[in-house]
Amino acid sequence: MHEYLRHLESTGFTGAPRFLGIEGEREVLTFINGDVPVDPHWQPGRGHWLPPYARSEDALVAAADLLRQLHEAARGYRPTDTQFRFDPRPPRTGEIISHGDLGPWNTVYQDGVPVAFIDWDAAGPVEPLVELAAAAWEFVPLLPPKQLRQAGFAPVPDVSARLRLFLDAYGLRDPRSIVPALQRCRLLAAERIKYAPVTPAEAAEALEHHARDLRWLHHALPHLNLEQARSRTVIGE
Repeated sequence: MHEYLRHLESTGFTGAPRFLGIEGEREVLTFINGDVPVDPHWQPGRGHWLPPYARSEDALVAAADLLRQLHEAARGYRPTDTQFRFDPRPPRTGEIISHGDLGPWNTVYQDGVPVAFIDWDAAGPVEPLVELAAAAWEFVPLLPPKQLRQAGFAPVPDVSARLRLFLDAYGLRDPRSIVPALQRCRLLAAERIKYAPVTPAEAAEALEHHARDLRWLHHALPHLNLEQARSRTVIGE
């Protein structure tokens, strides 16, 4: 991760902490001032509560734009060490090394909009479209009405409209291509549980969480209108 963070710094990407060195057994990174909306009461199956600034459309657009910048910065990186935490292998054709656990809880907000991603220990190889889909689950967020209310949305928003806005801000040419990626990213997340230091009960709870998401997606797909997304640039081809 230190090599990767140095690469991102070399590209001029400012949305990640800089690696400064090692002091004893601790790594030293730059501190990025701002707010990180972490819900201490969150658990699988419950909406992650977000403060008003993290629910705004401005924040949603800025998160997608920051992700686009990250993917552009990561494209030229070729790791010399591929022992990544959850998927220890080199990137395949069409993959990049990227964050691996994007969500508001790993995002620094300044003046109400995302400016940086933190907590890079889950980074590893991923298709950009799949990570875009995983980020959409969390930033839009893609949740049933009950969980959206738990996340602080009142009234419940038009999820399709927020998803279109997110994809447009990222610059996805064909918004319909996100549909299979929404399923695939959840299946890949379930696979990663085998690398996590969890008990059998915790593993079962995590798998059930992903299964609930997939069941919701199955019923929501006929109602997701992605035709109105307007791409500005072409990313991730």
